[in-house]
Amino acid sequence: MLISSWKFGDAVFSWDYDLIADGSKARRFGFHEYVETESMFYEIFDNFRNEKVIP
Repeated sequence: MLISSWKFGDAVFSWDYDLIADGSKARRFGFHEYVETESMFYEIFDNFRNEKVIP
């Protein structure tokens, strides 16, 4: 199973400048729901374990 491509990883991790992201514009346009990052990662890794992607 392919989870991601090398090209995507290269693009994400090869930035040579700082990136500051702000979600306030999205909230102004009605996107008020969010997912807590730590909880999201626990859920993702639990799913990976259940699917036998990781031990």
